[in-house]
Amino acid sequence: MHISKLLVLLIPIFSCFAHAGSWEKRRSTLEKVAVYEEFRIFYSLSGIDELPKNRRTDLNHNKVPDFIESIGKRLTDSNRFFKYEVGLKNPLKSNRYIGRAHYIDVNVLDFSNDQKGPKNGVAYDGTPKFNRSVAGKASVNVLAIDISGGVNLNSNTVEHELFHLYQNGYTYFKNRWYTEGTARWSELIINDRIGKGGVLPKTVRDKEKLFKKSYDANYFWNELILRVDRNSLGKQFVKQLLERLDYVDDIAARSRGISNKEWKEFEQRSYKNNSFIWEAAVYVNNRLSEYN
Repeated sequence: MHISKLLVLLIPIFSCFAHAGSWEKRRSTLEKVAVYEEFRIFYSLSGIDELPKNRRTDLNHNKVPDFIESIGKRLTDSNRFFKYEVGLKNPLKSNRYIGRAHYIDVNVLDFSNDQKGPKNGVAYDGTPKFNRSVAGKASVNVLAIDISGGVNLNSNTVEHELFHLYQNGYTYFKNRWYTEGTARWSELIINDRIGKGGVLPKTVRDKEKLFKKSYDANYFWNELILRVDRNSLGKQFVKQLLERLDYVDDIAARSRGISNKEWKEFEQRSYKNNSFIWEAAVYVNNRLSEYN
């Protein structure tokens, strides 16, 4: 699941997080931390977000639950994959976030009582600054992901949410047919797999239907990949797509008279973005077609 830019760096769009102070406080009270490269995983053994009892097993007796270690391994492995196998720019080193965020903080929370909002995970595109004193860590601006303490690690939620941070590092576009459709690709490519394709839009009406999709837009991206980048299972396609979106969102900003540094949430999700995302997809498709 993908969520909005934090208003005043803290307020997400979900109504259950509408109060910035409570949103920040909930994450700041997580008293345990495990660090894996640039990832800081914060969790709790008490309170509203206490780790479930069945997720506290510590077979190697290093005082970090095996569940947390599994998240750390999934994060570092997928991060290396996106950087070195796909060739993407690390979010912390991206043009958008370099110098503005210093870690990727992962908050392990209990979503079971949240009637609205995420069930498994959510990635943010702001750079909040949590009070990390209770966990004994520096309080600096970070990129943030929330993961459910009850998440099934076989679901590839970790990879999916991390990929959203990669998307955010390249472009402000957050139309769900693009963000969620390509994030579905990221779940499978880790295991050298790609999902099924489908019939490509042929009419304006077909395109409009596509633009209203979310996760199920993955068939569109898979079909393009199968046609022009089957050999790399989409690694070249996705890299070039993100680079093209990085270029065209500047054009979109100029055409609408908005800053190319800070987009308001409604601009990031505007239907006006669809033509630019479509253009980027066609551009990459045509470019790769020339070499295949």
